[in-house]
Amino acid sequence: MAITENIIDFSKLTTEEKHELFQRLWEFDQCIFPTSKIEQLYQYMHDPDIVALPIIQYFEQDKLIGQNIVRILKIMHNNRPIFIFNSRAGVLVDYRRKNLTLNSAIKVAMQHQIRFPAIPMWFVATLAQPKVYTLFASRSVKFYPRHGVPMPTEYADVLNSYKIRQHDVQHRAEDIFVHRCDLPKVTPEQLVRLRKKSDEHVQFFMQHVPDYFDGMGLMCICKLNVSTIFEASMNLAVGRAV
Repeated sequence: MAITENIIDFSKLTTEEKHELFQRLWEFDQCIFPTSKIEQLYQYMHDPDIVALPIIQYFEQDKLIGQNIVRILKIMHNNRPIFIFNSRAGVLVDYRRKNLTLNSAIKVAMQHQIRFPAIPMWFVATLAQPKVYTLFASRSVKFYPRHGVPMPTEYADVLNSYKIRQHDVQHRAEDIFVHRCDLPKVTPEQLVRLRKKSDEHVQFFMQHVPDYFDGMGLMCICKLNVSTIFEASMNLAVGRAV
């Protein structure tokens, strides 16, 4: 059955509409991240540096099966503005093999890059599962940290600037930063299957974040320029891993 998308510009809603939508987002967020707190979602959606906050919802007929709360921050780095692209995404278990949130996030990033080509944009995320890390790392060779490739200085500088927004960040190795984050709801069987994977990306993640099942996540970064977005889009479209 076809899955449809609905994109809502949070900034254009009235105060009452924002409140009602926030409550619905929180209810679904709890289905994905049952240990999270409402204050965390509120802070995520009300950061003073936000310049765009598109909400992407996914439906199968009238059933909400996923959501992606994308926020784009504008901050200063080395005396020049940059955009930071974050995503808080969740999809019901039966629909997680369809790469729904990555496809839509790429489209949003491309649209924003076209509107503001002079300002660099970076995707920064803390990933709490090896399969999610693999989804991103296998679509672009410019996604860091990654196995066998040192992180470029430019990437490391931006990541170091951004990590001060997180609490209790641990520096485990060169360019490897982890911190506690919301863990999606998973079953013991799913954890066992993840540990049996032999993919190099999974092994890299497991090496540096063996305690991910306790809620630790790996801070990752990718520069979202036209070439990187095109590379990721093509690899995703043809199912190619890198």
